[in-house]
Amino acid sequence: MKIIAFVFILALMSCGSNRSGQKSVTNDSSPKKFATAQNGEEHVDEVFFEGFDQIDSKIWRVAGWTEHGGKTSPDRCYAKDGILNMIFINDPDQGNLGSAIQTEVEFLYGRWEARLKPSDVPGILNSFYTIDWDNTAISASDNDGTKQEIDIEFLTKSFTGNTGEVHIALHERGKKSYQSNPDFMLDFDPSSEFHIWGFDVTPEYLEWFVDDHIIYRYEYEGNPIRVDSPYYLKLNSWTSENWVGGPPEEGVECVYQIDWIKFTPMRLLKKKDFNKTPLFK
Repeated sequence: MKIIAFVFILALMSCGSNRSGQKSVTNDSSPKKFATAQNGEEHVDEVFFEGFDQIDSKIWRVAGWTEHGGKTSPDRCYAKDGILNMIFINDPDQGNLGSAIQTEVEFLYGRWEARLKPSDVPGILNSFYTIDWDNTAISASDNDGTKQEIDIEFLTKSFTGNTGEVHIALHERGKKSYQSNPDFMLDFDPSSEFHIWGFDVTPEYLEWFVDDHIIYRYEYEGNPIRVDSPYYLKLNSWTSENWVGGPPEEGVECVYQIDWIKFTPMRLLKKKDFNKTPLFK
């Protein structure tokens, strides 16, 4: 079966110029092939690859709202030299200034991969996660989704230069969450260099991984949550005092970098694609 790959080119989505001198663009790189989930929602059914040269406003929504107690802005979420830079600043006058970006289209079963390098500044959280905000098959509300959420979260307070931790979780409104507690200790510092992080979303289980090594598998059988609704992909950078250990030092620019993101639908994955080895014995 022929795999149709989308290269979604990113630039900053804003009303004016951004820090890289680019403006948001709209072109014809938006997805063309969709499938329909059991609940009637459409989701992307082709390979999605984002190379982060520009931001296409048909594909991405760059945050300009308040979340997690801080303000976001397109000025702190921009593409430069093929890298998406997401900035957090603890501003002495304006408070917490974060960033966020999410897809404009939904996805379902398949593999997510992303080459990520979180900030090395202690006291912030950098995320890569899915969220089902809305049942798009029903127009009565834009907030009637399951709130199913699959998380990879980096709490930078855990980074030591040689080691670090990663937090993974699965949530759904009204159901008991799965959360790593304690978080998974790594034999490397995630902020020292880029690593490929991701998860497989299947009809039977979820599996989180890093660099072809399995971190954890969550089987739906015997557990309260089963991912079955299309969702958006989102990334953000924020802080809180207790869990995240923030805020970071005032005036310091905390940079979360994303080299690329890829989604492969489940129907296009082969048996050999699942030959990952456990990270922990």
